[in-house]
Amino acid sequence: MRKLRATLIATLLVVSLCGIAVTPATASHDGGTDCSFPVSVTDGTGSEVTLNESAETVVAADAASAQTFWEIGAADRVVGMPVRDYTQYLNGSQNRTDVISDDGMGLDVETIIELDADLVVVPNYASDETVQQLRDADQTVYRSPFESSFEDIYAKTELYGHFVGDCEAGATTAQETREEVETIRNATADRDSPDVLYYFFGTAAGNGTFIDDIVETAGGNNVAAEAGIEQYGEISDEVILEQDPEWIVTTDEDGAFDAEAEPFPSTSAVENDQVLRVDANLVSQAAPRVVEPLRTMAETFHPEAFAEQNATATPDETGKSTPGGDDGSDGDGAGFGVGVAAAALAAAALLARRQ
Repeated sequence: MRKLRATLIATLLVVSLCGIAVTPATASHDGGTDCSFPVSVTDGTGSEVTLNESAETVVAADAASAQTFWEIGAADRVVGMPVRDYTQYLNGSQNRTDVISDDGMGLDVETIIELDADLVVVPNYASDETVQQLRDADQTVYRSPFESSFEDIYAKTELYGHFVGDCEAGATTAQETREEVETIRNATADRDSPDVLYYFFGTAAGNGTFIDDIVETAGGNNVAAEAGIEQYGEISDEVILEQDPEWIVTTDEDGAFDAEAEPFPSTSAVENDQVLRVDANLVSQAAPRVVEPLRTMAETFHPEAFAEQNATATPDETGKSTPGGDDGSDGDGAGFGVGVAAAALAAAALLARRQ
């Protein structure tokens, strides 16, 4: 298993260094109500992808895409997806066809072709060869661009709503996500930002990653970005000591982070027992539920801000105090449970968790 994780991290580094095309996806939604077809968008390969009508069946070949379809209430459209431990939280996901290869390292092209879905959504790290194989088999393939911010998540959510002919659900989910993110951003604004290192399996999250956006929005200062790390890369012991993070955010998997390994015992984070271990499934998937680990980090870095926020919250119709409105649903609908913020959440190797 460790060998597999190491291979996945190496692959992620290659993807970061080689720079997969990140052409933004665009589509006209007219405020979330115009779902006219045909619709054409430019995908991560730079190709124009056209849907003549809404997709009744979809292969969501990565966990983040699957989560997004679940969140907009289109779970019933998904016929193929990664059926793995990191998608079990999606209700009913175990009833779908697994489209990941037996070795877990790529997509099962033959299985995807056999499903013959109206639309196949593949992740940004899917190879050009894989995409071409699928297109040669007359599959309509959309490769996601590389997500580097919350804005990319909002755009993807709206776009997927258009793909399935429900722009209103896509726009509503994107707006709910945006509002929660902005609530957290406002709560942490104008407060001293602790220096934060997001580190897992020898890799740091730097500039150009949505993890960087999470850390900054949560009111932290991403020291890897400050040190010039681009996307996901290695960070030297010397730079770690120089940056001296006050918080280290990592995953809860074996081997993700060893606080006793040099140079970490000399950092303020380890000296002050300020290591936040979060669950992989949500923080590593660029999709609406990333709000939950965002809130966890924000409440950890700035507990006083949320104590103030909770003190001024108004009771809802159930008599409970909620800072931002009604809690979302963890079921198959379009809501997402932002009230689950108290749990410690986090990521494993990002690439593995998106497959």
